[in-house]
Amino acid sequence: MKQILIPILILVFLFQSKVDAQKKVWSDRMMATMEYMQKHMWNASTGNFVRRADQPNAPGSDAWGITIVLDAYAYMVEDGFVKPDELKRYFMSSSGLYEKTGGDHGARILARHGDQIYVGGDDDLQWCAALIHCYEATKDSEYLNAAKWDFNALIDMNFWIDGASKGWAWNSADRRPNGVSSAYGALAAARLYKATGDNTYKQWVIAALKALNTPQVGFFPRDMMVAADAALTTYERSHDETLLSRAKELESRAVAEGMVFLHHDGEGTRNPTDIGDLADGLYHFSEVTKKPTYKAQAQTFVDFFVGHRTVADLAEHGFYSRYDTKGQPVMNGSYLGVPQSVPFLPEVAEMLKLFAIAYKYN
Repeated sequence: MKQILIPILILVFLFQSKVDAQKKVWSDRMMATMEYMQKHMWNASTGNFVRRADQPNAPGSDAWGITIVLDAYAYMVEDGFVKPDELKRYFMSSSGLYEKTGGDHGARILARHGDQIYVGGDDDLQWCAALIHCYEATKDSEYLNAAKWDFNALIDMNFWIDGASKGWAWNSADRRPNGVSSAYGALAAARLYKATGDNTYKQWVIAALKALNTPQVGFFPRDMMVAADAALTTYERSHDETLLSRAKELESRAVAEGMVFLHHDGEGTRNPTDIGDLADGLYHFSEVTKKPTYKAQAQTFVDFFVGHRTVADLAEHGFYSRYDTKGQPVMNGSYLGVPQSVPFLPEVAEMLKLFAIAYKYN
């Protein structure tokens, strides 16, 4: 018996050592990215990360970037890298940057011109989804309540469009249904359904997934994967096989188109936030299905940005908004008003989130 046990114990030890080594790779990358953010993007006086790395003392932040940081921190809370009270402080300081449609709650008002307000449909539906993740990581009902208020506020403001083209509107200035808004609307509703069991949210998921079959303003691989993630999340609670089938269909299309885009020039953007959502969804598929191929595909997407970089390089230079087919940053031009030669909060935060997810699933 002892002769049999010793080889087994050696194999177990070697396997665990390999797992520990893999986790260290991802934790080192995660902490290097956090080091970059703290050094180049943190404004201690406001308690927020600034929008662009060359303006560390700027007073505001970026609504999209804030959302991704919250999602990243929720993963880091789950694995003990961030304390729940640190997440809560960041939620309070980042949320406090914006007036809300309901006074102290509701959708975030990103800009105001007299009586006209600007609310981002895609920004806030993604924020809503991230808030529910914060609730799942901490069980603090303040996050869940904030998510519900946000979701309901967008409904009350008629962000859901039901015409020949259906779905969630891009923003308050452009009410056309948009692929990214509709996909994140599905994900927000899916996470609300999973957290509460309220079938109303399941119906919102189904409506958004159906709407994606109508004309949308853009429907890219990232959006397909977010929608797949929404269908998969809803399946986890409902065990509705039609949702699992829809999830797999969207995932397959997202990966196929995403891989082509990753290595060939064409319409769209090759940036961490677009590619990152593909990896994010694939890690979730690996968790639910227990199929290792999903995790391998996810790591292919992440490695595009970091496979050739050292941890010291990540800590020093962060991440940019555009990359060529070789994974090198494109420095000319601008993206959403930020020069592409300057690291932009959403892209840096996205990689922080991906490293936290990779740590979790390795």
